[in-house]
Amino acid sequence: MRVISGFVKGKKLLSSKDKTIRPTTDKVKMAIFNVLEHGKINFSLNNTNILDLFSGSGSLGIESLSRGAAHCLFIDRSKESHAICLKNLENCNLLEKAQNIIFDISQKKKFLSKKKFDLIIADPPYNKDYIKNIFGFITKNNLIVKNGLVVIEEDKKAIIEVEENFELLDKRIYGSSQVLFFQYRLDPLK
Repeated sequence: MRVISGFVKGKKLLSSKDKTIRPTTDKVKMAIFNVLEHGKINFSLNNTNILDLFSGSGSLGIESLSRGAAHCLFIDRSKESHAICLKNLENCNLLEKAQNIIFDISQKKKFLSKKKFDLIIADPPYNKDYIKNIFGFITKNNLIVKNGLVVIEEDKKAIIEVEENFELLDKRIYGSSQVLFFQYRLDPLK
């Protein structure tokens, strides 16, 4: 696993030896960023704020920072993932552009963030029904800017119910994974 593009291109990233943790492959990571930056979405990472949910090793957030994002908040509930992500940020000299915290988004506890995010990337464990928790966590805590993007990676067989304020822009299948690209739309009636 490595950083694919940007100013820390080629840096190797550590990952867990725990076989139950499934990091995003370099192929899928490259595909995600190609769809964002060069596909019909045409999203620029320059000076954006990123939220990497279920961050694991931090691979997706680090890729965002390498490609020009201003800041990334990494959230995972695993202490091991937290430590690996910190080490990867340190090895890539990205600590000053990042915040890395341990938090379980499925708990009812309010999450306070000083920032709203332009892009939220979520790579939860497959087939664990985290998708509703992800959308709920984002909206309940007011974490996304108007027209901000949410990218979710899930098992390709999983059925994803689109939440009311999120529009599905694109869906891609890569091997056993599906990657869904949503845009946050404010409901003018609310």
